[in-house]
Amino acid sequence: MVNLLSRNRTQMTRRSLFQWLAYTFHGAAGLIVGAPLVRFFLGKRPERKSAATFQRIAPLSVTSTDQPVRITVSADRTDAFTHYPPGPIGVVWLVRNQDLGGAGQVRCFQSVCPHLGCAIDFASERGVFFCPCHASEFAPDGSQNFGPSPRGMDELPCRLSEPDDNGERWVEVTYQEFRTGTKEPIPTV
Repeated sequence: MVNLLSRNRTQMTRRSLFQWLAYTFHGAAGLIVGAPLVRFFLGKRPERKSAATFQRIAPLSVTSTDQPVRITVSADRTDAFTHYPPGPIGVVWLVRNQDLGGAGQVRCFQSVCPHLGCAIDFASERGVFFCPCHASEFAPDGSQNFGPSPRGMDELPCRLSEPDDNGERWVEVTYQEFRTGTKEPIPTV
């Protein structure tokens, strides 16, 4: 009797073999289905760019010293699995100051209000930027006049290109977005 009990403990019965095969099959199937799902929900890690990249957004001739110009910025976009063709990624305001031999200096401001992220507009009759959501007002240089915004408009790195073959100079900008509701501009990734 002792011999039969010890022999049954070490031998695999048909039922235990099928249970073991079922557990193995279900575990493998769970890994095959689960790994891509985990990657999908975690998404692709954002790649940090080592250096700021300037992109052409508008010819200098479209800017005016009279009032700011609203420009849509387009670029390639990539999410976790898809690469999209160039499309709009944001809007900026170009402000041109008359100086430096008539060419002028151009400043570029983010069109997103630092308060809660509403779109900033320009009131040409008063010569100021304003946010219609909560009545923040900004001077033409981007500084805050009044309102609940915690800071002035976010300025983006901007430069003028060398003249191209047609003699046209282009405004180039490094587009980025910032967190809203903070005293300091903190870039988002």
